[in-house]
Amino acid sequence: MIARSRTRRATRPVAPAGLGGPGAGPAAALPQTIARLVPLAAGFYAIGLGDDTRGGDMTGGLSIPAVHVCEPPGQPGWLDIGDEHGAAIAWLGARRRTLLVKSGNDAALALVTAFLSADPETAALRLRIQRLDGADDPARELTFEGGDAAAPREIAIDVIAHIRSRGNVRFIDAPWAGRLGPGLWIESFTLLSRQPGVAAALECKGLIQGGEETPWVPGGSACGTQNRAMPLLGFAIRQKPGTLGLRLDCEYSGYFRSGATAGPARNGAPCRSPTDNDPLEGMQLRITQRPMITAPPATRG
Repeated sequence: MIARSRTRRATRPVAPAGLGGPGAGPAAALPQTIARLVPLAAGFYAIGLGDDTRGGDMTGGLSIPAVHVCEPPGQPGWLDIGDEHGAAIAWLGARRRTLLVKSGNDAALALVTAFLSADPETAALRLRIQRLDGADDPARELTFEGGDAAAPREIAIDVIAHIRSRGNVRFIDAPWAGRLGPGLWIESFTLLSRQPGVAAALECKGLIQGGEETPWVPGGSACGTQNRAMPLLGFAIRQKPGTLGLRLDCEYSGYFRSGATAGPARNGAPCRSPTDNDPLEGMQLRITQRPMITAPPATRG
């Protein structure tokens, strides 16, 4: 309903000789790190870099890309990690492309940390996990993306606002949708995106005069009324529940006839004026896409 708005500490892995190198001063750029917990049921595994992985770039004294595999803090020694010669090695990189891991418990987890270039043009790092002890489990692949791919990314949203006395007006890359002048309130709005699938993953709700709420309306459809001289008094935007393949953050503000600005509200929270019956005259939206982080399914012996 739209209402009025107002442990134990893990030690940092240290690269062994051969992965890092001298010459990186304090001002050197640091690599980006991405950590994941990977279920490893009891069994014997090979964890290796993808065939397309290339390395050797020095960043912050470390040859990257590099991967460190260990047990998470608090796990009682369920994993044995080493190389093909039996040495207790936990790093993958330019000189070592495969580790062997023995898991002694179906509940075991491996803490996998990838050290990547912060350059968004760098190719993604792929890690292959293959069971070796005869169990009929398919190989798993983890993908680690560095640079901007691992950070929230803003998505351009176009707004078609049905404005009193003006009809439908499309706002493209505008700081505000609406705000065309006093008394030119917004009666309905439609969200559009140039990125496939984004508009369909959004939904919005409006509050109109008399306290009536619209249902949640999918992106691409008009939310509100048209040709009834009835302004919106508030609105909310969120990602549609159950949407797969996208994780969106919705942030939005409203400008009202009284001169009040409300928000920013987020992810379905209401945005309306602190003054009753205050028509909405402007909308400001910011939609960001967060990275998808999915845990591989646990394998069973």
